[in-house]
Amino acid sequence: MNTKKDQKQQATPSQEEVFREKTHHYLMCFIESCPLKEQCLHWLVGQYGDTMPYAQLSMNPRNPKVGGEHCEKFRPNERVVMKKGMTHFYLDMPARVEKAIRRDLIMHFGRTQYFEIRKGLRLITPEDQELIAAICQEYGWSGPLVYDDEEEDWLW
Repeated sequence: MNTKKDQKQQATPSQEEVFREKTHHYLMCFIESCPLKEQCLHWLVGQYGDTMPYAQLSMNPRNPKVGGEHCEKFRPNERVVMKKGMTHFYLDMPARVEKAIRRDLIMHFGRTQYFEIRKGLRLITPEDQELIAAICQEYGWSGPLVYDDEEEDWLW
């Protein structure tokens, strides 16, 4: 009998498949001299890029802010746990607290992004999870923060 966890693991694409898919719309890096390249998502995705196009979305190697020890665009090749969906988030909260938290989250993320997060269409990064927790604490909510699900992904 397959459990939900088994089905998730079977459906999880390999790192190579994910990186190949990203080459069509992710900023790639081809700076050979970069000391961070082996740990950077931009470099790793670039290694799967198609060799045929004349132009691709990539870093400018002449920009002094990229390609060094303190590269502005560096993204570590590590997966983090991200939360997904907030459809049951407010169930145990008093209405007054719920309204204030919802208002602040909409003000911070904007309506479109907030509802993408709430519906589970956009993953909630650890940084955003901390912000959400801080807003909840600001309005006195110390109960559990109930997200619909969680999954591991890269911080693209």
